[in-house]
Amino acid sequence: MMLFCSTRNAAFELMFYALFLIVSLYASCVIAAESRPISLKATERPFQDFIAALKVAAQRKDSSAIYALLAVDYTISRDFGGAFDPSAPSIQNFSVNFEFNNDNLRPEYRDHGWVEFRRAISGGSFEKKRDGQLCTPHGALDKKPFPHSQLCFRKHSDGWKIQRYINGGD
Repeated sequence: MMLFCSTRNAAFELMFYALFLIVSLYASCVIAAESRPISLKATERPFQDFIAALKVAAQRKDSSAIYALLAVDYTISRDFGGAFDPSAPSIQNFSVNFEFNNDNLRPEYRDHGWVEFRRAISGGSFEKKRDGQLCTPHGALDKKPFPHSQLCFRKHSDGWKIQRYINGGD
């Protein structure tokens, strides 16, 4: 009887590990399929025009032009610090990561929001997410304290909008 239980436990253990391996492989495929790289030149023309408009606005430090391109439902994902306020306007949430008003910054951080925003949109490639969002590739904002953050854009009925910010991690 003892041998039967041991064999039965071993069989169960083997099945468990096999199932674990299958789930792990499937999960890694799903994560890999989450996004794929795409060059800016390979995107649709309206997206290229949208990025060009963001670059011009950033160079001119025209915050109104950038705020006009924020999605009404702009979000911050992986918000471990609780900075995202779902009841706040998009501009307030966007300013958590890209503060353009130097009056709200300490002197040593003057223009920090502009520098980071320009860097975020300066790349020549994006990650196309399964839901259609185009995001700056991992590493585009590779700077402490949040390496591998992403800024994402989504096509809306009235054109492309800045949709969300995905916080990186340490």
